[in-house]
Amino acid sequence: MSAPGSRLCQNPRAPSTGGNRMRRTVTATLSMLALTAALVACGGSDEDAGGGTPTQPTAKLPTLDILVTNDDGYAAPGIDALVERLRGLPGVEITVVAPATNQSGTSDRTTPGDVSALTAAKVATASGFPATAVTGFPADSVNYALDVLDLEPDLVVAGSNAGQNLGVVAPISGTVGAARTAVRRGYPAVAVSQGLADPADYGPSVDTAVAWIERNRAALAGSVERSELLEVVNVNAPACSPVRGVIAVPLASAPNAEPLDCASTVPAGPDDAASFAHGFATVTFLTADTQTVTSTTSWPR
Repeated sequence: MSAPGSRLCQNPRAPSTGGNRMRRTVTATLSMLALTAALVACGGSDEDAGGGTPTQPTAKLPTLDILVTNDDGYAAPGIDALVERLRGLPGVEITVVAPATNQSGTSDRTTPGDVSALTAAKVATASGFPATAVTGFPADSVNYALDVLDLEPDLVVAGSNAGQNLGVVAPISGTVGAARTAVRRGYPAVAVSQGLADPADYGPSVDTAVAWIERNRAALAGSVERSELLEVVNVNAPACSPVRGVIAVPLASAPNAEPLDCASTVPAGPDDAASFAHGFATVTFLTADTQTVTSTTSWPR
């Protein structure tokens, strides 16, 4: 998105299908821009009051409460990279609730029984940020945060996962499963995955996800009805520095055997796997049932 909101930019390769939702979001975004312009235009300077250096008012960012989880476990380097990056954003409150151990490939599985019976412990991420470790699956961690810790986040972010979650792999991913669980519970969610590399570098995926969050923070913080935002934003970034671009594409329907080519000059492909293989970070908007919402919405929103 070129400004906070939802579906502001449309893919030039396909017609828009945003409809009323698009119009509502554009209206909300234009209202925010108009408000900012009005504040600047109407703000007086210190000289008006008798001298001093002229000043301009600064719009205060709305506080954004983010629940961070993953499927690799609270001590994994990917969640640490994500948390440390999010901590640098102004006006962001972060709570980390993640599995105690690696739970990759567990999709949206949950532990039978009451969520309050799950065992949890106070821990810290690799960089020392406070966290809650839940003995269970990624989806358990989300449910524990909402039902036992009584959190009400503006956004749930899962990741950054060690390895891409593209196409046919997405439905079995615990990273995507945690995000799907959040959406079912009524909270917008982003699933963040980083393509494998040796050594691992989570920068491309974290940067892509944080850019999306920053551009959409006004909508996430309340300028758009939450019901309009209930989808999984599945972010995958290849181990390319830099990535060739970010593109919104549908899930691939079949495995892609193409090796990663960061030096490729081939245009982005028709789906996430093909585009990823040619050095693009991909964003796919999913429902809670892991179906592509649309392939005509451009990124950023």
